[in-house]
Amino acid sequence: MDKEAQFKTFFRLTSLITDLFPRLGARFLDLFLTNSLGNPFLINALNRRTRKVIGKSNGLTSILFVSDLNIGDAVISSSAVSALREMFPAAVIDLVIKRSTACFVEGNPDVTNLFPLYEGAPFPLEQDLHSLSEISKVGGYDLIVNFSPMIPDKIFESKNVINYSGMAAQLVRNEQSSSVVNNITYQAYVFINEVFDRSIEMPVQQSFKGASIYLSEAAREKAEEFLRQHGISSDRKIVLVNPDASARFTRIPFKFQVELLRRLSFLDYSIILGSGHVERQLEHELLFSLSPALRRRIAVVPASLAIDAFAALTDLVDVFITGDTGPLHLAAARKYERSTGLELRNRTAVFSVFGGTPPHIYGYDSSREGYLAANQDAPSRTFIAKSPCRNISCINKMAKTCAEVRCFDGLDLSELIRETARVLESKERIHDREKISVTVG
Repeated sequence: MDKEAQFKTFFRLTSLITDLFPRLGARFLDLFLTNSLGNPFLINALNRRTRKVIGKSNGLTSILFVSDLNIGDAVISSSAVSALREMFPAAVIDLVIKRSTACFVEGNPDVTNLFPLYEGAPFPLEQDLHSLSEISKVGGYDLIVNFSPMIPDKIFESKNVINYSGMAAQLVRNEQSSSVVNNITYQAYVFINEVFDRSIEMPVQQSFKGASIYLSEAAREKAEEFLRQHGISSDRKIVLVNPDASARFTRIPFKFQVELLRRLSFLDYSIILGSGHVERQLEHELLFSLSPALRRRIAVVPASLAIDAFAALTDLVDVFITGDTGPLHLAAARKYERSTGLELRNRTAVFSVFGGTPPHIYGYDSSREGYLAANQDAPSRTFIAKSPCRNISCINKMAKTCAEVRCFDGLDLSELIRETARVLESKERIHDREKISVTVG
């Protein structure tokens, strides 16, 4: 049985368990997986094996980092690549990513050569694997860091390869402690430091710079043009709602989104609605579930807007609301201008609504203990549904096959609306003080 078939079988089984026994099944899976995959002895054994491979690589003058296959993974990988660059400032560090993500990874100063490769997701195409194997052969790398669970190490043949397994086990173990910062972006950085036995003088939390993306001038101009076309000025606070997600287990249910838009429309701020890319035409279905009066208050992002322009748009708004999906990580990342390396605005409050996936691993929150704040100069919050069956196996939302979606059971939008209003009012007061200061000056 190949790796893809093994994954599908495992997650089909975990989905069946919680379909039949939601609460009891979730508790069983958490207990079983944390005591097996998150076992300290297993973690130590995996890390020892990884260090042994690293020890065979003399000098480490060239490293190939292989990202996982989704949009968010390209963002998450930036922190691990940053850790490698800190340790090996003169090394060649090449990065393999999904083809469609090159538009916001290109320009990263930590990357020597960028290979926008993957076309398949959530599983690689045969051509993806063939091309990746060829890159590894031609590059003659001292070490390959494989962060994709769907790419078998064997395609690299006799190369020195370390993979994600030690980090995955650590994520599972850390879920037992609410006080440990277990965000995958942060843990990717920690993992690289630990397996290289790096001695850090200051705590990792202080040296960690967070994820970053790099945007072209054209992407920023497209985002600004969208705002101009819809008469949206920066003088008025802006909320951007992303309605879609890559899986039904992380997409905020339709009825909740209608209610969210309805209640946001009563606030005296500009409202923007993103488009559906997985769930096609979702934005139009949502709009036509509102009254004509409320509908006119909402501007819709066209589905044709490129992903880098959408990322630039998240930098121009005051609050971004989304489920757990790739754009969450784009909005949370620090944004830089590609040509100059200068920082962009980076003042977006990132609010994420969690259903199936573990918020402790994928969410950003500047107020909760054990959570990583978004890499923005603004608050970030996670709003978590009371799912009866959420468990650690839900980490792979793309492989789950649950017949019934209970992920968003017990979701209450009141706190999200209140927090949005509070943050916007606070930003309004700051904006007014800035205008007064400029006038007086």
